Amino acid sequence: MAKGSLLAILLVGLPALAAGADNSLPLFLVQRSTNANVVHYDAKIAAGRLDPQEPVVAYWIMAAEDGRREKLNFLERNEAYGFSIQRDGSADSYTIRIVSDRQRAIRVMVKDGAAIAETTIGGHRAYLERIFITTRKVLTVNRTVSAELYGADVATGEKCYEKIMR
Repeated sequence: MAKGSLLAILLVGLPALAAGADNSLPLFLVQRSTNANVVHYDAKIAAGRLDPQEPVVAYWIMAAEDGRREKLNFLERNEAYGFSIQRDGSADSYTIRIVSDRQRAIRVMVKDGAAIAETTIGGHRAYLERIFITTRKVLTVNRTVSAELYGADVATGEKCYEKIMR
């Protein structure tokens, strides 16, 4: 499936997720070359701030199937899409590190009523919008070939991009 088609499928589902009934705001997505299912990362909000009990959640939207929301399984949480989280010295921001790329810090905060995920993309401080993972099948296992990060420069708003080969 072409990237444009995948993005169109994703955008159809986003309005229902924005400021959802569970008081969450979208942060960024992880898309994969294998199918249209997408991992969503959301900031959970309580009293206008990140919820100190569970500031960030990750889950699947099964767009290749029926569009249902599904929790990450044990292997996905521990080897691919799960994350560690640490408070940044205040109740207003946290740093997450996705388990498949523990080197890259992603700072999560609420700014002007929107949830943002800030990291470095292509040498620029940027708001992370999505990650696209390209895989290839080796025997029965999908192996990561590359990860492409997309975002917007914090200072200028210009698009940022970085491709990481594995």
